[in-house]
Amino acid sequence: MATAGFRKGAKITRWERALANPAAALKQIGALMVAESQAAFKLQRFGRTAWAPRARVNVFGILADMKKGSTPPNRRFQRRPALRDTGRLAASIAFSVSGKTVTVGSNLPYAAAHHLGEEVESEEITEEIQTKLWEWLKGESAQRRRQLGWLLNQKFRGTRLTMQLPKRPIVGITKQTIDDVREAVGVEIFEVR
Repeated sequence: MATAGFRKGAKITRWERALANPAAALKQIGALMVAESQAAFKLQRFGRTAWAPRARVNVFGILADMKKGSTPPNRRFQRRPALRDTGRLAASIAFSVSGKTVTVGSNLPYAAAHHLGEEVESEEITEEIQTKLWEWLKGESAQRRRQLGWLLNQKFRGTRLTMQLPKRPIVGITKQTIDDVREAVGVEIFEVR
């Protein structure tokens, strides 16, 4: 009669350690998800969801430029790329690991509004902004004066414009995320909200 014993090998020991402390795998998952989110700004889509283009004239951006005292850049009149202005939003996507969870997102105050498609307000249209806008428009084309001249109307002074942003998801779990994690880390993932 023969007897056999079982002794854990190095591979099983490594698996047990990884399951007991998943931080390394979660960091890898976080890095993959951040990379996918940052790529979305170049692709103008997140997963299968294509981002809506910007407004033909970015009035809210122009009002913010006027408040800062800067000349509106040409991109205020371009439909693409959406969600790319200063680059801060894409650069702000980061992850953190806590226990057995990785969280991916942005700490910028306007990130959620763009991600979820919320209603937002413009800068207040002040007399100072209207004066700066008029000074700038005098040197611009007739087309630009037609596009923005309405902002000079007295009835808008002291008001804020509102608009519904289109939903442009910037973080989350896509089929690509699942495939990448399965290939790189060899684990199944699920989304917790």
